[in-house]
Amino acid sequence: MAAHKKPEVDQAIGRSRGGLSTKIHALADALGPIGFFLTGGEAHDLVGADHLLPGLRADALIGDKAFDAEERVLMPLATAGKVAVIPPRTGRHINCDYDVACHTSAPGGT
Repeated sequence: MAAHKKPEVDQAIGRSRGGLSTKIHALADALGPIGFFLTGGEAHDLVGADHLLPGLRADALIGDKAFDAEERVLMPLATAGKVAVIPPRTGRHINCDYDVACHTSAPGGT
């Protein structure tokens, strides 16, 4: 007798070469974490940004190159009057300036 397939439930588990994994997307301020979103481990960082950034109350966002996305991150932040401190991706056709000193002094900055 064949085994019954379990109903599909979104459990934020993804399959990759390393096996099953989960990615925790986090939004933090100077006092610590203020928001979390879980996805499968293969999900891009922008998936977490799509869910966490609309609720951003801070005046600025410090992020890494993964968040250098015009339509999904930079334009919505600018429209909301917020500053994006995000280094440009290496392959970006039009380079944009960012506050290097601010980015490197932030926790986890490079």
